[in-house]
Amino acid sequence: MRPIHSTLAVLAAGGLLAWWAYPSAAQQTTATAAAVAPGPAVLNAPPPAAPQLENTGIWQAKPTQICHTSAYRAGEFLNQGCVYDDQGAQLVPTNWPEHSLTFAYTYPTDPAYRGNAADLVEVRMKPLADSTAFRVTFNTMTDPELVGTTIALGTSLLPHEAPYGSNTRMPAEKFVTVHGRTGDIIDAATGQKSAVTVSVDVERRQVEVRVPHTAYDPGTRKIRVAAAAGLWDRAAGKFLVPQAVADATHPGGAITSGLLKPSAYFDVAFRKEAFDSPWLNDAQKTALASGDISKFFATVDFGKLQQHVTDDSAVPTSGYIERIYATNSEVRQGRRLPSDPGQPPLGSFTQQNGATVGGSGTSVQFGWICRDDCVSDLPGRLQRYVAYVPDLPKPADGYASMVWTPGYAQSANDQVSDPGMAELLPAGDRDLFHQVANRPSAPTVVISVDGRGNDNWSYGRSGTSVFEALADARRAFGLDPTRTVMSGFSSGAYSANKLSLQFPDVFSKAFICDGLNMAPSFPGINGIADTLPVDTVTQHEPGSTLTPLLPSRRNQPVLEWAGLPDNYIPYNIPRERANAYIAGSQYDFKFDSWLGASSDHVVMCANATWGVLTDWLGDMRGVKDPFHVTYVRNPAMDDPESGLVGDHAYWLSNIQSRSGELGTIDVKSQGFGLTEAPAAPVVTGAGVETGSTVPVNAYTTEHRTKPAPVTAPVANRLDITATNISTVTIDPQQAKITCTATLNVTTDGPLTVKMLGCPDRTFN
Repeated sequence: MRPIHSTLAVLAAGGLLAWWAYPSAAQQTTATAAAVAPGPAVLNAPPPAAPQLENTGIWQAKPTQICHTSAYRAGEFLNQGCVYDDQGAQLVPTNWPEHSLTFAYTYPTDPAYRGNAADLVEVRMKPLADSTAFRVTFNTMTDPELVGTTIALGTSLLPHEAPYGSNTRMPAEKFVTVHGRTGDIIDAATGQKSAVTVSVDVERRQVEVRVPHTAYDPGTRKIRVAAAAGLWDRAAGKFLVPQAVADATHPGGAITSGLLKPSAYFDVAFRKEAFDSPWLNDAQKTALASGDISKFFATVDFGKLQQHVTDDSAVPTSGYIERIYATNSEVRQGRRLPSDPGQPPLGSFTQQNGATVGGSGTSVQFGWICRDDCVSDLPGRLQRYVAYVPDLPKPADGYASMVWTPGYAQSANDQVSDPGMAELLPAGDRDLFHQVANRPSAPTVVISVDGRGNDNWSYGRSGTSVFEALADARRAFGLDPTRTVMSGFSSGAYSANKLSLQFPDVFSKAFICDGLNMAPSFPGINGIADTLPVDTVTQHEPGSTLTPLLPSRRNQPVLEWAGLPDNYIPYNIPRERANAYIAGSQYDFKFDSWLGASSDHVVMCANATWGVLTDWLGDMRGVKDPFHVTYVRNPAMDDPESGLVGDHAYWLSNIQSRSGELGTIDVKSQGFGLTEAPAAPVVTGAGVETGSTVPVNAYTTEHRTKPAPVTAPVANRLDITATNISTVTIDPQQAKITCTATLNVTTDGPLTVKMLGCPDRTFN
C-alpha cells in the first residue's frame, strides 16, 4: 500500500492519485446521513409491537410482561404466563443437557399446531354489569378450534375431575370450558350446564368468554380461579389425550411421562416456579403427572376489581425477573417444524428437537447456523429472558449490565443456580447472577437470553434477539448503556465474541468463558476439526473464524477463560486468541488458564469462582470516546433481513469491503490531542480461587493492562489505513475534526471517505 495525503472530505484513491485541492462548487453536495447509533438498529428503535400484548374492546390493563406474576390494573386482574413452557407432564423433570433429549409432551405433527398451540401467555378477568369477562391469550394460534381451555371458578371440599376427558383434578364450584368459538359452564357437583358467550381474535391470539351472572356471580367476594389449556378433539367433542408417540392428530409423551392416564393439559396458569427450572415449568410437569393441579390457582378479590384498585405488589422489582418481550420478527408461529426452511443437517443436534434425523447434508455439530432464510427453533414474536436485578440503589446513570449468552441448547435459566457437585455442595448465592449483580460499588443487572433456542450461534434472528432483549432490559430496568458487558459460555461464548466484535461500541468489556473459534462445532473432535484448513466431519460456516476479527477489540477490554486440559474445547482453540492478544500491543486483555479438575468445560463456568471475574469487571466501564478506531468488516456474517449487519463502530459507519471478503479500516484522529502510550508488557502470574463443585481451583494468568493515552498536539487531521475497504463514513463531530480536516490515507485500492454533514467531494 502507498500513502495518499489529501484535505478532501470525500477521497477516491486508486494508489496512484493524490488530491491537494478542494473540488469545484459543481462537485459539492451536502451529505444527509445522520450519525449511526451503536449496535444494530433494533437496539435503538422504539419497542416493537406484539399482537398478543395488545388490548381491544373492554380490555385496558397493561400486561406485566413478567412470567408467572399477577396484578390488579384498570379494573382487571391479570396473570402473565410465560412462553414455550407448554411441555405438559413429566414425572422427573430434567435439566441441561437432558432437557434437549428427554421431552415431556409433544404436539401432533400436523403443522397447524406449530408445536405450540396450547401455550398460555396470559389469563385476565374483568367484572361487567351482567357478566364476568375472561380473556385467554395464546402464544400461537392458527386455528382456535384446535385448543381447549378449562377455567375453574370457586372452590370445593375435594378436587373434581375437570370435564371433557381432561384426566386432571382441581377444586371448583364451576368449570368453564372453551374450545374454538364454543363453550359452556358446568356445575362441578351436579354437572348442570349453562351457556357462555365466546369470541375469538385470531390476529391477537385471544379468546374472550363471558360468563353471565345468572350462571355464576362472584359479586365482591374473593374467588378461587384456576385455568389450564390442552388440545381439543373436534370429532369426539373432548380433550385430546397424549398417546405414546405423536402422530398427525394426536399428541405424544404418555410413556415418557410415565403415565397410564395422562393429563390432557399442556400448560397451566397461576403458577409459581423455581428460577433454576430451565423453562419455568418443573412444578407444572410434576403436578400434571400426578393428575392433580390443585396447587395452581389465584384468589381474586372482585371487590378490588369493582373499585378499580391498582395493586402491583405481586410484581417483583428485584431479584430474578423473567420477562417476555416483543421482537421485530416472526417468520413462523410457535416452534420450528421439520418442514420449515433451513433445516439443520443430518447429524446435528438442536435444543427443541434433539438429534436431527432428516435434513440435507451431513455434519457432526451442536446446533446449526440459521441465517436470514432459515426458521429458528423458537421463531415466535414473543421471546423471554431472565434478569437478576440487585436490591441496591440505582446509580444516577442507571445500573450497569452484563448480557450472558448460554451454551448450546441451554435455556436462559440453566445457569441460574450453581448446585455444586451432585448438589452436595450448593453454591448458595455464589452463582454468576448474585456475584456480578450484588456489588455495592457496581450494581449490575445480569441478563441471560434464550437466543431463539441458543443453538444458532448468534447468526440471523438468533443474534438479533440478543440485542432485542438488551433493548427491552434497558427500557424496563433503567440501564447505563455505557457500562454493558458481553459474556457467554461455550458456544454462547462464541456468540458473545462474535457479537462484541461485530458491534464493539455497544459493549464496554467482554468476558469469554471457554469459547470456540469457529461455528458450528462438536466436542471431542473440534480440537482438530476446527483447526484444519478444510472441513471434515463438521461443516463450518464460511467466514465464521473469530481470530481475524480481534483487531476490532482495540477499545474493548476482554477477559477469556480456558481449561488445561479441557474435554470439550481443547486448549489450542482459545489459545489461538491468547497468542493474538499477546502479539498485539493494542489489546487490553486477561487470559486465565484453569488447571486440573477446574479445567473441565462444564465445571469452569459454573463453579462459583466468579471472584476472579468480578475483580476484573470493576465498575464495568470501558473506553469512552476513543481517538483511535480499528474495525474488521466481515460481510460473511451479514444477515440484513434479520437486521444484523456489522458495518459501523464508534465514529465510523457504512464500512464496506471492496471484494466481499474481510477488510480492515484503522483511523486515528488527531483532534483529541491524544496518542498511544508506549505498549505495556504482558504480565504472567498464578492464583487460587475457592469454588463449589471443586473446592480449590488453581489457574495461571497472562494479562496486559493498556496504559492511558498521553497528550499530543491537537490537529485537524485523520490518519487512515485501509485494507480491502472501499467506503467508510466518518462522524466529524465525534472524531473532533472539521470538514477541512487533512486526511493522511494509506490504502491498497480505491477508497471513498465521507464525512457526515460535509460537502460530498468525489473525484474520478
